[in-house]
Amino acid sequence: MTDSKHFETHAPTSFNDAELVGVFPPDSSEWHEARKTGIGGSDIGTIVGVNPWDSAFALWARRTGQLAEREVSGWAVRFGKAFEEPILRMWQEEHPEYEVLLTGTYRSKKHRWQLANVDALARHKHTGEWIVVEVKTSRMSWNSVPPMYVAQVQMYMDVLGISRAVVVGVVGWSWEERFIEADAFEQEALRAAGARFWDHLTKEVAPSWDGSKATYEAVRELHPDIEDDDVDLGELGEELLQAQEHLDEAEAEFTRLKSEALDKMGKAKTGVVHRVADGESSRVRVASRQARGQGKPWLVVHRERD
Repeated sequence: MTDSKHFETHAPTSFNDAELVGVFPPDSSEWHEARKTGIGGSDIGTIVGVNPWDSAFALWARRTGQLAEREVSGWAVRFGKAFEEPILRMWQEEHPEYEVLLTGTYRSKKHRWQLANVDALARHKHTGEWIVVEVKTSRMSWNSVPPMYVAQVQMYMDVLGISRAVVVGVVGWSWEERFIEADAFEQEALRAAGARFWDHLTKEVAPSWDGSKATYEAVRELHPDIEDDDVDLGELGEELLQAQEHLDEAEAEFTRLKSEALDKMGKAKTGVVHRVADGESSRVRVASRQARGQGKPWLVVHRERD
C-alpha cells in the first residue's frame, strides 16, 4: 500500500464480507506478520502457475521456513515504490469522478486464509461504486495484463466483494489503464487452488512437482551439500533417463531444422510463414538471423507470444 499524505484512508472494521486485519505501514514488521496468516493476491498467481519467476513449491518452501524469504530489492522495486503515489495521483486526475482512498489489510470472513492488501480503492463520487486500484510499473510493454496480475486483482475483488478493478501504471514507458471485471468462475478456481495450497502449508506437505526453473532452483538450494553416498531412484530414475533421451532427440531435431532454415533464408534477416484464417491472410515472423560484429549469424526462433 502507498504511504502517502495525499490520500485519505478508508478502513472500516468490515467491508462487505471482509474484516479488517489492520492498517500497517508498507513493509513494516506488522505488515509482514499479517501476510503470514494467510495467502494474499501477490501469492495467488504463483500458486496457480502463472508467475514466470516463482513456483508453488518454492513459495511453499519459503513459507514453511525451509528456505529464506527472498530479498525484494533492486532498482525495479525501488522505482515501483517511488512511482506508486504519483501514478495514483495521475490516475485520479484522469478520473475526477472517482475518489482514491488508501485502506488496510482485509481477511475474508468465509475463507479465513484469503487476504487482500490492495494498493488503493476508488469510490465513484456519484454512484458510490467501489473499484480496486492496482499500480504496476514495467520496462517491458504489454499486449494485455499479465495473468499473474489478473489473478491478483480477481482475488482482491473476491475478498472485498467488489465487481471491478483497474490495473494502472507506466509500462514500457507508456501509460497503461486496463479495467478488469470480476469473474466468478476464475475466482472460484483461484479459491480452490488457494485452499489446497493453504492445506499444504498447514500440514507442511509439499505441493505437486512442476516443470518450472523456480522449483528446480529451490530444490538445489534445499540440498547444498554433497556426500559420498547413493540413493536408489527406482522408477523415477528410469523416467529421468527416458526424459533425457527424448530431450537429446528433440534437441537434435531442433538443430536440424535450424540448419535447414538458416540455409533457406540465405542472406535474409527474417523468416516468415503466411497463414490464412477466417478468409484473412497474415504474415507471422518465425525466425531471424542475428550476429555480433563480423561474427557468423545465428538463428533465433520467435515464439508466437513474442
